[in-house]
Amino acid sequence: MEIGERIALVANSLVGQTEVKGNLGFTDAQFQVMMEAVGWKRGEAWCAYFAELVWKLVNVRYPKANQELDKLFSGSTVQTWKNFFSSPYITNDQPVKGAVVIWQKFKNGEGQWSGHAGIVSEVHDSKFVSIEGNTNDKGGREGYIVAKKNRQYKFNTENGLRVLGFIHPVKGEL
Repeated sequence: MEIGERIALVANSLVGQTEVKGNLGFTDAQFQVMMEAVGWKRGEAWCAYFAELVWKLVNVRYPKANQELDKLFSGSTVQTWKNFFSSPYITNDQPVKGAVVIWQKFKNGEGQWSGHAGIVSEVHDSKFVSIEGNTNDKGGREGYIVAKKNRQYKFNTENGLRVLGFIHPVKGEL
C-alpha cells in the first residue's frame, strides 16, 4: 500500500477523538498518551501535533526518520511550514493523499502567527478532504474533535485561513 494511503487510513482511524474542553486533555487516555509523546502539553492547540502523530504512527518502524520529524514539526503550524519549507521534503501548492496541509490565519491581508493543520485524505479538482485535529464537526470556530472536513483551495484569503501549502510524505522511510 502506498504511503499516502497508509497515512490517510491512520488519520481516518482517529476521527472522533475528542478533547477535554480548553485543550486540557483528551477523553481517550491512550490518545492523550500518544499526543503527549509527540510534544503536546495541556492548554496548547493540537492540530499540528495531530498531523505529527499520524505521520509518526505510519513511520513507527523507523525511529531515525521520526527523530528528524521531531525537528521539523512544531506546535505552531506556521513554524512547522517554515521548518519543512527549509528541509528536503517537498512543499508546494499541490495536495497529495497523506500530505500535511498548512493554513495561516490572515487579517486584513496580513499573515498572523497562528494557523491550522490537517492530513489530506482525498484530492479533487475543486476541493480536498482533510482530517484535522482541534477542529469541529459542526462548522463553528471551537475545536474539540478529530473530524473530516471538505476544504476549498484558498491561497489568497484576505481574512481567515489561507492555505500556505502541502508537505508531501516522500522523504526517507516515510
